[in-house]
Amino acid sequence: MLLESLQNIGLTSYEARVFVALVKNEAATVSTLSSDSGVPSSAIYGALRKLEKKGIIEVQKTRPACYKCIPPEAAVNKLQRSFAEECDNILLELDRIYRISAQEEVEEAIWTISGVRNVMDKIIQLMGNAQEEILVLSSSMPFSMLAEKYSPLKKDYEAIIHLFNKKTCEGIKVRFVSSTENEACNLSKNIPLASIRVKTRLDLSCKLKSFVIMVDNSEILVYVITQEKENMDLKAIWTNGKEFSSTLSHLLNAEWELSKAYEHR
Repeated sequence: MLLESLQNIGLTSYEARVFVALVKNEAATVSTLSSDSGVPSSAIYGALRKLEKKGIIEVQKTRPACYKCIPPEAAVNKLQRSFAEECDNILLELDRIYRISAQEEVEEAIWTISGVRNVMDKIIQLMGNAQEEILVLSSSMPFSMLAEKYSPLKKDYEAIIHLFNKKTCEGIKVRFVSSTENEACNLSKNIPLASIRVKTRLDLSCKLKSFVIMVDNSEILVYVITQEKENMDLKAIWTNGKEFSSTLSHLLNAEWELSKAYEHR
């Protein structure tokens, strides 16, 4: 797990193994490091040069040469800064490419997203883009219930509630069509500035657990909860195509009109 995490922030497999071996030793020669890390001697010099270039190890020019790492906190801080700078550079270049491609006329498309983490990230991104309005149509299993049942979603639920409140404070209209009075009550308490209605037509035999989120009548995401035994997952489709969004927008707004206003008791 430690080696994998080090690789996730920019070290190669060999670099990570050599670095951990150095942390275990106050100072070590190449032969000791090769033995402790399992990195072959033919590759260890390259890994050490890269670690030295990153500034997280130091070398003593003795015979044989001796290596040591800087304190772990300082090393991780350096890696974090370097990783963040690389991410910033990548974002600038990708954003430039994206803006150029976005200006070109593209064919209307519907995209699929799989996995809880990916779907949650897309929802947060979608809400963050909202400039005028957010409309949410939920199923028979409210998101709050999911967050209680599946602990990994709790932080996402809290982040989404915070974002809803932030958007309402910015003057953006937030509307919910909830499935039950209990869900509507919970939403009213957590997002007091939102407009909330309750479905009047429910197919109680339907076990499909799906949610629809529409932003500015132009972007729509539909996600479905799937479950096999104890494992829960999310799958979604997303589109910002004009024709498809326009059709769904009409249907969702019709559902809003058919629902009854929630009256807090």
